[in-house]
Amino acid sequence: MVKTLSSGIRSTFEVAVAETGYEDKWQRAELGVAAVAAEGYQHKKVMHSVERFVERWAEVEIIDSDLTLHSPED
Repeated sequence: MVKTLSSGIRSTFEVAVAETGYEDKWQRAELGVAAVAAEGYQHKKVMHSVERFVERWAEVEIIDSDLTLHSPED
């Protein structure tokens, strides 16, 4: 199911997706999603859309989410 969800996110939003934690746990996964955008608001819009996409999956319960933006000045 994780592969199907990751693939759906990738193809819908053109972002990078990786399983970043809990690989050894049954019925639990952590996904990292990365995107590049010219403006911060574009990036936030895409990431919030990804979160809504995941929320619509009946098999998935989001326990926590975190959004971090990085710029060239960082």
